[in-house]
Amino acid sequence: MSDPTPDIVEEDQLLAAAAKMEFAAMRHIHGQLIESTDPAVISTLSHAYARHSRCMRQNLACLQRQKAERARAQRAADQHEVWMARRRPSEDDLHGLAVEARTREVQDAVDRVISAAAQGDRQRHTEWAHRFDREADDWSERPDWLEDDLDVVVSRACAALELPGALAARWRELPEPDFTPEPAPATPEEVAAANAVARDLMARYRGASGADVAAARRFPPDADTS
Repeated sequence: MSDPTPDIVEEDQLLAAAAKMEFAAMRHIHGQLIESTDPAVISTLSHAYARHSRCMRQNLACLQRQKAERARAQRAADQHEVWMARRRPSEDDLHGLAVEARTREVQDAVDRVISAAAQGDRQRHTEWAHRFDREADDWSERPDWLEDDLDVVVSRACAALELPGALAARWRELPEPDFTPEPAPATPEEVAAANAVARDLMARYRGASGADVAAARRFPPDADTS
């Protein structure tokens, strides 16, 4: 917790000083009460003692209330700071987001070059796209993935994929591809998962009334077979 500001310290000191003065007055009146035998004087002093006692208690209560309210406010501020710190992305998170953004930019550019170079050959298009997916994981870990200009990174990626340099140089002018290849399963686990999905689809079609198993092999769920 940070130290209180000077005005808060002064408020506390004033209330504490006021309570001390009331207490000093009470002690003085108490001494007079002990020495006095006059009923009228005793009555007056008793009322004065009660009044100073009430004022002292009020000052102390106000002082305690102020401290409690400040403590609650400080706890709330500390909790908010912790919450904000948790929300604030770390340097690693920011770096990861930057890498993902650059990867999307490079992929968009390389996809255009691949589409133009493949000239409608979907097999060649797919092979280049799958190779980019494999290589991009390693490329994105290098510092120059973020440090170099986008055009430089695109040119380097296209050269590594053995794509035409002339197309890579004018990737911004190329149209977006009209074909998107299916991602290649890269691990045995992914292959097994893909096979499980295929088996599930076949089971769904076999269970459907009047379903054509051959059609199930050709079309995914909800596809328009008309």
